Amino acid sequence: MSGSPLAARGLLPPWFWLAALWIVWGTSWPAMRTAFLEMPVWQFRAITCGIGGAALLAIAGLSGAPVRLARRDWLPLALAGAFNMTVWHIASAYGLKLIGAGHAAVVCYTLPIWTALLGAFLLKDRLTPRVMLGLALGIGGIGVLASHDFAALGSDPLGLAFVLAAAVSWGVGTVLIKRRTWSAGVNALAGWQLVMAALPIGIVALATERFALHEVSGTALLCGAYILFMGVIVGYAVWFKVVSLFPATIASIGALVTPVIGMGSSALLLGEPIGWREIVALALVLSAVALVVFRPAPKPAAA
Repeated sequence: MSGSPLAARGLLPPWFWLAALWIVWGTSWPAMRTAFLEMPVWQFRAITCGIGGAALLAIAGLSGAPVRLARRDWLPLALAGAFNMTVWHIASAYGLKLIGAGHAAVVCYTLPIWTALLGAFLLKDRLTPRVMLGLALGIGGIGVLASHDFAALGSDPLGLAFVLAAAVSWGVGTVLIKRRTWSAGVNALAGWQLVMAALPIGIVALATERFALHEVSGTALLCGAYILFMGVIVGYAVWFKVVSLFPATIASIGALVTPVIGMGSSALLLGEPIGWREIVALALVLSAVALVVFRPAPKPAAA
């Protein structure tokens, strides 16, 4: 896998894939909120994780990438997937039911900050002043959103806590993935994690939820289909395409642009308000992520 766009030319220019990722994942936020307001969280997540995971495994197999996991990898991947997929999908879904999609997108995309912070403790990465400042700015952005009265955040202030838990959980899972060398490719790793997440989520869904298709509006069903095919299957596949075409720093720009599109599309499609709090919070979070992701190049050694 090359870090240069020149090394992986295709029919479409490399920046097409990066822009596609921003649009697909950014517009998934208002779609998810629309779907979760009408559809059972656990059943919907079980379906998207199961079908999405199987599709990613098929894509990995067709591309010739290694799919089979070594026996030693199953337990560590299950642990990483519990944070990366299971907790992420459930916590973000409940958060979306309780607060606006634009707010949820901004808070969830503090995840690079938590990844960097957790990496300092679990991977012994250096906790630099940039990371500490980024953490402070990110927390400040969340605080600005939380300064709304609870009615503006939703019917329950737990919504913000759910979304923040999803972001931290994704950070934990990312660090666990980075701790070891895996026997399967990245597409297959995502597929296996989604399939493993579908099992416990599906068990809870069958035990606790009832889903009547005729009670769900056509709009919610279309949004659900969009999340499955675009947000999960296409989104993950395009993400790994972006990683293969660009250096990690450029690929990580997606962490900056996605919440902008998420907030903008939520305002356009759902009529969510954008006031000074949203703008200030977005600026603080984007600044925080930029500090963590775009690190200065090391100085060359003296001759």
